[in-house]
Amino acid sequence: MHTAVTFTGDSYTGGETIHTGRLFFDPDIGTEIRATSPYSENTTRETLPADDGIFDDGGPSSGPPTLTALGDGAPDGYKATLTAGVGTV
Repeated sequence: MHTAVTFTGDSYTGGETIHTGRLFFDPDIGTEIRATSPYSENTTRETLPADDGIFDDGGPSSGPPTLTALGDGAPDGYKATLTAGVGTV
């Protein structure tokens, strides 16, 4: 997932910062996205939230972020706002 991205109408800027971790999204939207290219070429089995031992189904405070369609669906993209805290160890 690319973070620090700003949507500019028909493109985006930023996004050089990459997050590798676990984020959960609505499975129905995931199915829609995986049906579009280039994602449709990925044959890796997705782990659904219901099958994942980390996802706790705790509602909005711990569940999938709300996605807002930027057009008519997956080909146009989605927008979500996510606040993440990072602690040092």
